[in-house]
Amino acid sequence: MRKLLPALCVFLSCMRNRLRKFGVLFFNASVFLTRLPAPSWVPFHTRLLQLSALHFPLVGVVVGLMMTACLLFLSLFFPIDLAVVLMICLGILLTGAFHEDGWADSCDALGGGYDKENVLRIMKDSRLGSYGAIGLIGLLAIKALALITLAEDLVLVCVTLVFAQGASRWFALTVISRLTYVRDASGKAKALAHRVGFRNLCLAAIPLVLSGLFAIIFSDLTLPVLILVMLFAYGSVLLFSRQLKRSIGGYTGDGLGAVQQLSEVMLYLGVLIVLRLFSA
Repeated sequence: MRKLLPALCVFLSCMRNRLRKFGVLFFNASVFLTRLPAPSWVPFHTRLLQLSALHFPLVGVVVGLMMTACLLFLSLFFPIDLAVVLMICLGILLTGAFHEDGWADSCDALGGGYDKENVLRIMKDSRLGSYGAIGLIGLLAIKALALITLAEDLVLVCVTLVFAQGASRWFALTVISRLTYVRDASGKAKALAHRVGFRNLCLAAIPLVLSGLFAIIFSDLTLPVLILVMLFAYGSVLLFSRQLKRSIGGYTGDGLGAVQQLSEVMLYLGVLIVLRLFSA
């Protein structure tokens, strides 16, 4: 027994250090992507933010769980369509419209820019133009209508919401892994300007696998359906990132936000399309 105690102490110390490291990286990712507070013991600096990028999908799953809890609570007092709209508004409040802002700026820049310098200048402009306003209104309308349709099955909309929030942030990592960061040092995503390797992409996908298994067990979603939905959303990400590369030669923080919003909506639409085809 005395011989086991030192080994047990070493094991517990290692576990404590690993949990602390996990917490530091998770909260760095959470503070970057949302308005959720972090404990006072968590340090923040550029290198930690780089390492925390692998936790973006996990943060997305947490956001999805919080939005799901809001939807279930609101559905007790309001019709489901109103509950969905209120839930979307609360989700935007939770993230500080971080990704929606990127989508609107990208629509403005790609719609109104005619060369790389002009596109980057428009992206950096805090004012909202016609392309951005139309793109944002259209995106939110499609998102709301898709979720309202999915909410005919409350379990289905909940598991889809959690999965999509995580998967859409994982798709943003795939863009980081393939393209080059093109903004100057003042860009808000400068800290993420490093390549994410295949191994790290696989590690970052663990929350998606777990949320996907949960969705398969508790809803009508199946593994073939989830694979088809992911391929459908990834197709839109490839097309959009191709446009980014053609226009500016890589990605910016706004571009990553746009990828998250676009893939999230495409995941909702993909579930609707594939389930309808399978049930036909």
